[in-house]
Amino acid sequence: MANLTASLGIGLSGLQVAQEAISVVGHNIANVNTPGYSQQSAVISTNASQEFGGLLFGTGANVSSVEALRNQFLNMQVTQSICAQSGAETRSNGVQAVSSAFTDDGTTGINSQIQNFFASIQTLSANPEDASLRQNVVGMAQTMLTEFKGANTTLTSEISSTNQQIGATVPEVNTLTAQIAALNTQISQQINPADDNDAIDQRQQLTDKLANLVGIQVSSDSKNQYQITLDSGAATLVSGNTAYQMTATPDATQGNNYKVSVQSGNTTTDVTDQISGGTLGANMDLRDNILPGYQTQLNQIAGSLAGQMNQINMTGYSLPDASGKSTTGTLLFTGGINAATGLANTDPVTGNPIYTGIINNLQVNAAVVADPSLIAASSTTGVAGDNGNALKMVALQTSLSAVDTTGTGTFNSGPFSTVVSSLINNVGTEAQSLSTTATNQENLTTALQTQKSSVSGVDLDQSAAQLLAFQQGYQAAAQFITTISQLTQQLMTAMTSAAG
Repeated sequence: MANLTASLGIGLSGLQVAQEAISVVGHNIANVNTPGYSQQSAVISTNASQEFGGLLFGTGANVSSVEALRNQFLNMQVTQSICAQSGAETRSNGVQAVSSAFTDDGTTGINSQIQNFFASIQTLSANPEDASLRQNVVGMAQTMLTEFKGANTTLTSEISSTNQQIGATVPEVNTLTAQIAALNTQISQQINPADDNDAIDQRQQLTDKLANLVGIQVSSDSKNQYQITLDSGAATLVSGNTAYQMTATPDATQGNNYKVSVQSGNTTTDVTDQISGGTLGANMDLRDNILPGYQTQLNQIAGSLAGQMNQINMTGYSLPDASGKSTTGTLLFTGGINAATGLANTDPVTGNPIYTGIINNLQVNAAVVADPSLIAASSTTGVAGDNGNALKMVALQTSLSAVDTTGTGTFNSGPFSTVVSSLINNVGTEAQSLSTTATNQENLTTALQTQKSSVSGVDLDQSAAQLLAFQQGYQAAAQFITTISQLTQQLMTAMTSAAG
């Protein structure tokens, strides 16, 4: 009805709209520095019209909803990029941590020590009767093994460190999934699940943190609840108001490496090999694949060198003793070595050499350390000046069949310098590649977050302009109400006078 009373209602609706809109702007300003906050906007709608005298008259306005400015597709892109960045950085850091163990400056390093070892044998071959030169061979062999052990220890330490990080990450995952499930419940209980903007932002922020830890896939159901699974789809982490617990259990059969599982009711799913993204997936990759791969190659090189040197030394003859008798069949290296063949011990089932962990056990034969005359430089028994066998040892350095890189007992690669250099180059190349990938992924994440901020971030200049506009709207509505009040008062006075 178009009258003064109805007009007063229109004015009051204007005041209320201005108040609520100002409140929304104030909320934006208060959260300008809140991580993950999406700018909100009051959606102002016209009230239903009323008919009077055959005409339709407006009845004012109302705030129909408060909408957040967000792009869900962009949010998901940011989440996936964070996951990829975290994984790339973790892998890069893990390889960088061991790369120093494989550096070789020509003086120190595995390759240099192998060359020094063979150089000492070369020198001995020129004067096989010299006791000091024999002692030098023993010392070079020990130094070479020390270099191998140092690199192996670095790898073992980093593998252990990544394993501990896996164990520490799992409780963090559970904390986040529980919080996300709780927010799912809060959001789904709203009349309109899309209206709880602050809870939705908080959930997205937690989801990004979860993606930093573990590779995930995210979708929404009809109640706007997040459904979160592992990136492989192997297990569900969050479904509606339920968070499924992830557990990390030391596996005694795998050197107490953590086995990761997800518990769903009475079903336990082993997901150890089913996570690739985030820090958890990257650390699993480092622990189970990348670092053990380097360690396997290192053990194959050391085991091959020790085994082949043993076989040559076992076929030669030591310096003859005072009676002119020479010793033969002596091992140069022991520890993880078959005494009969001089090669690495073999697996009783497969028959393949056991190179795993051989570096930890290898040592120069204690008998040779005590009596360097047992180094079999001679190929003829009882001949002190013979160097035929020493030359065979020297020739091993450049042999193309020096290293068993397949782990099957076949010496298929060489020479040692080439195989070791290949390992060193692989570590360096992978470290550089992973570092570049991490940097590129960081740049992509930054670009996506900037784009997201341009859509959802609070613009203080815009907020100031909105405040001014709504303030003026409020003042105008107040003036309108004052005018209606004055007209109403005048009408009442006029009616009173007429009645008198």
